Amino acid sequence: MGNCITKQRNHGYVDTHIPNPDYPEDGVIYSRIDEVNRIPCAESLVFQTQIKNYILVAAIDFGTTFSGYAYSFRHDYERDKLKIYTNMWAHNSGLSAKAPSAVLIGPDRQVKAFGYEAHRKYNELIEREEDMDHLFFEKFKMMLFTTKNLNNKTLIRDISGKEMLAIDMFALVLGYLRNHLMQRLQNRDTDNILDENTIQWVLTVPAIWSEKAKQFMRYAADKGGIPSKHLILALEPEGASLYCKHLPQCITMQGKRMTDNALENGTKYIVLDIGGGTVDVTAHEIQRDGTLQELYQATGGCWGGTTIDLEFQILLSTIFGSDIISKINDEYPNEMIDVLLDFEMKKRSYEPGVTSHISIKCPSYLFEVYEKIHGVSIREDVQTTCTGKKVKFVRDKLLIYADTYEGFYTETLDKLVNHLRQLLHIETLSDITTLLLVGGFAESKVIKNSIVTNFPLLRVINPDDCSMAVLKGAVLYGHDQKAIRSRISKCSYGIGTHVNFHEGIHPETKKRIVNGIEICDDIFDIHVRLGERVEISQPRLEKIYHRRVQPDFSNTASLYVYASTSKSPMFVTDDSCNVLGCLSIALSGDKDEKVQSAPPVDTDKTVQSTLSGVSNTSVQSVLVSFHYVGTELGVLVRVAKTGKVLGAKFDFLC
Repeated sequence: MGNCITKQRNHGYVDTHIPNPDYPEDGVIYSRIDEVNRIPCAESLVFQTQIKNYILVAAIDFGTTFSGYAYSFRHDYERDKLKIYTNMWAHNSGLSAKAPSAVLIGPDRQVKAFGYEAHRKYNELIEREEDMDHLFFEKFKMMLFTTKNLNNKTLIRDISGKEMLAIDMFALVLGYLRNHLMQRLQNRDTDNILDENTIQWVLTVPAIWSEKAKQFMRYAADKGGIPSKHLILALEPEGASLYCKHLPQCITMQGKRMTDNALENGTKYIVLDIGGGTVDVTAHEIQRDGTLQELYQATGGCWGGTTIDLEFQILLSTIFGSDIISKINDEYPNEMIDVLLDFEMKKRSYEPGVTSHISIKCPSYLFEVYEKIHGVSIREDVQTTCTGKKVKFVRDKLLIYADTYEGFYTETLDKLVNHLRQLLHIETLSDITTLLLVGGFAESKVIKNSIVTNFPLLRVINPDDCSMAVLKGAVLYGHDQKAIRSRISKCSYGIGTHVNFHEGIHPETKKRIVNGIEICDDIFDIHVRLGERVEISQPRLEKIYHRRVQPDFSNTASLYVYASTSKSPMFVTDDSCNVLGCLSIALSGDKDEKVQSAPPVDTDKTVQSTLSGVSNTSVQSVLVSFHYVGTELGVLVRVAKTGKVLGAKFDFLC
């Protein structure tokens, strides 16, 4: 990793210091950029630059349950922003704009099928007993949210327990979608092959995802054939906002038709993006110039449509027994895949107060095994249990009564409604009267009815194509990345470092002696604070870091980066903190900048003189500032003495 400018816990002694002469009461330890060198930071260095002369924007919405892509030509966008093309995926019941997030990978570890076709081919392989060398994955996106220590070596298991590197599997899926889109474009106009360097790619990600998960998706996309320099990430609720802002008209859930744009300049609103896995809740205000400003940090949780699937699976285990369900999952996983896909379709068509029950076709294997084990038909046995009041069997169909089915939603809706109520009591959001309801799970009438019932004073806007709002909005974001003005940080981000030890302020457990000087270890040096408004791609406060160097030191250095759920974390060892990754810096090769004299700012005289007295040793200083580059955390590093920009990047997957 090269020489460390700072110290990571449990990595032993690293000779480093951060001058902090007087420990000022206001907490401002470092000089601002113009106070250090009076060299302003060029804005272009931290802007997420759009591809010059791009012809097409192509967006991929990689969802937990369903995925798809859309695209828009630049000349079409300039005339009609909503002229966006989507792919239609064929299945038994017709066509749909998205396909199940399911992939079949062959023995050569290449994609053999995706979506509905993956389900069909996997069934055929199992029937022919040829599935052993294949891997089948579905609804795998949630692992990026739930895996605590996500990295390049994280493994993922398929439906039968076989493993492969998660980043390889995600790369294969993204590569498949990329190739599918490129093939469609070629079929559209075979005489003119589109130059890939003229395509602006966009990939959607949940707003509540960590920087680790975002970087994982970026790396996977690059590995799958989407060049990182041509890719931007779009936050899902922001995409929905941009799309709905351009809708010419909309019908609210209360039945009122809005003849003007659904969202006008000056409107404040909450975006409730309910997907298959996660729920994103954000709040936006449309500015006078039409750009969006975030009002509160993104929040949410794992309250998406898959929670209803889990309740359904619990019911199946209650009826048949968990041992039988485990047996069919092990021996005939394709049968359960079909059951859950059928259930997914029924979720979308269910109407409260109208539908008396939902009907799910069950595999004959379930009935056969149950009768073999218990000596009685499940159809007869279920009537003698309390479960008989919730369901009944008609031939091979499981009929789930309406009350039972709607009970699947109780816990999820309680969490969702309570979370919204808490947000609306926050002063910043207390005057909001509009709620934008989008996402695939927002098509559920149970969800819609609950939101309207629990929030009668809110104007609830639910677009007809709410499941496509994120995807189409991502295309719009690809055309105009400056449409988002600012965001509110959902974490505090900083660097782990040291300061001079002060009695009564720092605990003795953090004291360490370096060259005879007492320092305080494990300081969380905050660059971005939880709840702070960050203007997108704008210069920010720089902080200066020093290290003692030898003439033969490495040209690479590292700073360790931390995230915290606290507004004011003091130490990187606090319970609210976790290691996010490291900041790798490619130091200048110029002798004058590699080893330089003391930094051009006031420093602690004792520390400086001590370091200067070491043979063949000098102090090197760099200026570091964190930014939001588009939707991702970015960084700018400069040489303190000259202002020269150094190559630097975050590695959150190390």
